[in-house]
Amino acid sequence: MLADIVSIAAFCGELVSAQVYIGDVPEQKTIPALAFPPPRIVDSPGTVTSSFRKTYTLVVRIFQETDSLAFAAAESIADGIRFPRYRIPLLGEGGAATGDFIRIDQLELQMAGAGEANLTLVWSRQLSYERETYQKVNQLTIVERVKSDA
Repeated sequence: MLADIVSIAAFCGELVSAQVYIGDVPEQKTIPALAFPPPRIVDSPGTVTSSFRKTYTLVVRIFQETDSLAFAAAESIADGIRFPRYRIPLLGEGGAATGDFIRIDQLELQMAGAGEANLTLVWSRQLSYERETYQKVNQLTIVERVKSDA
């Protein structure tokens, strides 16, 4: 999940020039700023019996000097996500693109206060359950009796 947040933060940081905060936002923040707090997570059974679904809701907070600048920055980020078909490149631990993507299922923009806009992103992951382990059979001996007619 942290790789998802870091990937989204890097993607959004390339779209607008702002200080990026992942996790807690300090009281004395730099303006303009983008804040990525921990997402809300809801889980549900998957479509098959071997997996489950986790749905993430992340509220990206965009801080600017004025409401109009905050809205413009949020709309710029939203369009930056919409145009490549709602796909955000997933980054590996070293920061390089892995070739996988985060597919945004829902995007919502709203004003949140003086100079602050919220951009809500929703995406899901399908994860496999842990498989039960059993001791393997190493040798199988079959003893068979043949029935005779006599």
